[in-house]
Amino acid sequence: MPEKLVLRARGVVKGRAEGYALVADATLSFWGEVDPVSGRVIGRGHPLEGQSLAGRVLVIRSTRGSSATPMVLNLAALEGVAPAAFVNVEVDSLAALGAIVNRIPMVTDLERDPFETIRTGDYVIVDASAGILEVRRDEPQDSGGG
Repeated sequence: MPEKLVLRARGVVKGRAEGYALVADATLSFWGEVDPVSGRVIGRGHPLEGQSLAGRVLVIRSTRGSSATPMVLNLAALEGVAPAAFVNVEVDSLAALGAIVNRIPMVTDLERDPFETIRTGDYVIVDASAGILEVRRDEPQDSGGG
């Protein structure tokens, strides 16, 4: 039976996007840990190492700050390999700026722990304007490696 869960969240950057979730209870630096041309996580030892962010709903603790974050996000967006949306536990202002500039929806303050609720491969609809996140497990699972 298909499983669907709707969660309330606080919209940080308004908009709506959807895609398969890529989940790690970790921080991610867009400067040095993400290749903006391929959209892959290149940080050695990072839980998402080798995974593509392209079109994914990125569920992480937070980004880790560098003033280059908005620039790297913009390069990834221009290459068509940026995340579709961000679901963050903590909000880094530089990632929020990059999300605003590139029109990437971002939410935080989910009513449930996202790391206990969302799994890599779940299909997630982020409506940051309405403050709603819908998690579906009835879609085909995607490993995220491609």
